[in-house]
Amino acid sequence: MTIALALMTGLLLGYVIERGDLCFHSTLRGLFRRPRQVDLFRAYVLSLLVAVPLVWSMRQTGWIAPWIPPFAWPANLVGGFIFGLGMVIAATCITGIFYKLGHGMLGMLVALPAWALGDIVTYLGPLSAVRAWLNGPVVQVNGQNPSLLDLPPAGPVLVVAVWLAAAVWLWRSPRTGRGQYWGWPQLGLLVGLATSAAWLAARWGGSDYTYGTSGVPASLYLALSRGEPLWSPWITAALAGIVPGAFVAARRGGTLWVRGETARRYAQLAAGGFVMGVGAAIAGGCNLGHSLVGVPLLAPGSILTTLAMTAGVWTAHRASQWLKLGD
Repeated sequence: MTIALALMTGLLLGYVIERGDLCFHSTLRGLFRRPRQVDLFRAYVLSLLVAVPLVWSMRQTGWIAPWIPPFAWPANLVGGFIFGLGMVIAATCITGIFYKLGHGMLGMLVALPAWALGDIVTYLGPLSAVRAWLNGPVVQVNGQNPSLLDLPPAGPVLVVAVWLAAAVWLWRSPRTGRGQYWGWPQLGLLVGLATSAAWLAARWGGSDYTYGTSGVPASLYLALSRGEPLWSPWITAALAGIVPGAFVAARRGGTLWVRGETARRYAQLAAGGFVMGVGAAIAGGCNLGHSLVGVPLLAPGSILTTLAMTAGVWTAHRASQWLKLGD
């Protein structure tokens, strides 16, 4: 029952993000391109406007009891920044590796093991000491990982002010089409609803978190090599469900296109996938576990990691322009 529910949440998320082509590389890098490309960022902001009050309400009523990602600010900053660099190198995000594989990008078969290798060497290999050191300083409140709503009165006031400002910005934003993909209002609404509903399914399935990638390859490696149990069968199954969910969406939406890549592109995917694996392992999460799940929880660590990712994307984007490597 638990695995079936997890697969269903993965299928749903894969379907939604494929129909909207919601890659966090494009979402964040679009902010720095000329002309700016902000529709995916608008969709992301709208997903937060939907998910934050829903998740908060479910927490307050006791329907869910989520694990809050730790506020390990050195790891959040360093890992998030490295992850942002990796997104630009690979021209995708970790979630993109899975849903783009579902719509036929065979190059993701190179990025996938490279990401897994980066995760394994950071959790279990030569970078594990660096990861442990960066994750040493953890800020807690009353012995627990905090959410901004757990920090009255400033936290709730800040959340409401930002929520209202974002709502006004989106209300005044143009509703433009995106060809075969969903426009930002539909995409943002459905991502927010899907990620919120996943919390109920996770609670029924006995999990205290919904989606993530950090630590999954390391856990699989230990399970296969040493016979140890998976640390989170739920998250592993939900992640695996993204691929078939995206495949169904691509078939229905007319975006299925099975193709390979150039040698240069394969090299970029391998290098970028490895860097993203390292960054996500240090930060304790990627664009999925932090930006789509932790930020709606208003976890300071997830918010800081997402901001650090944005800084990494900007840095790598500017470097690619200076080196004339293309946009």
